[in-house]
Amino acid sequence: MRLAHATLVALAAFGAPVSLAAEPMTGRWAADPSLCVGQGAASGKAVLVVTNETLRWAGEVCRVGRSYRTGDTLHLEAFCSGKGSRYGIPVSLRLHGDRVFVIWNRAARGGLWRCL
Repeated sequence: MRLAHATLVALAAFGAPVSLAAEPMTGRWAADPSLCVGQGAASGKAVLVVTNETLRWAGEVCRVGRSYRTGDTLHLEAFCSGKGSRYGIPVSLRLHGDRVFVIWNRAARGGLWRCL
């Protein structure tokens, strides 16, 4: 287990995408499950989308850089573009029951429900 973690850390340090496929945090998340369908889903701004290599939320598209875990929290270095600029931000996703709690660029954004 330690060897696998060390390998992921080493790959992330060299900019290789770290697979989050086995992570329960991949998928679509919203503050209100009704935003998962209809106009909320169509806008793409109300739903956090977590894939193996990207994050999309509130008009921002981010490539996942480095990542590591502490307990039930996944910490990511995200390289984003949106609003006409490119920048790196820290993102933390903490799974708690059926919800994921998000800290986006050092600001707590609350809990989101998984979209089905």
